Amino acid sequence: MNELPDKVVSIDMLRINRNMDKKCKCENKSFVIDSQNRAVYCGSCGAQTDPYESMYYLATHYERLKEQVDRLLEQRKQIANYKPHMVVFRNLESQYRGKKMLPACPHCSRGFYFEEISFWLNADLEKKRRQHEKGD
Repeated sequence: MNELPDKVVSIDMLRINRNMDKKCKCENKSFVIDSQNRAVYCGSCGAQTDPYESMYYLATHYERLKEQVDRLLEQRKQIANYKPHMVVFRNLESQYRGKKMLPACPHCSRGFYFEEISFWLNADLEKKRRQHEKGD
């Protein structure tokens, strides 16, 4: 009695398994959209996800996306304001703030106030003078 009669057709084309767990259990999800196959995949584990659930997740986790955008905008500002030639002056200014620390002369090691700077020298001329002094 294990065999079906000849006139009964077996239908094995579709089965529903309602007790399966979800394929993707990632906490912080990211998504990859396959536009050719019209499918959405988890960017972390690669499991195919339901497009509705993906959109719902993105809508409910909008704050995380906003924080990422804010961090990127702040980083962009820092990069735009970064001027490597100003690093030395920024360091001097931060240490000089409040006049608790003074810059020191590299030759006599005495401190001085920035207000005491009365003139500037040509950098090329000073470099040549120093090279000439080393040669003596």
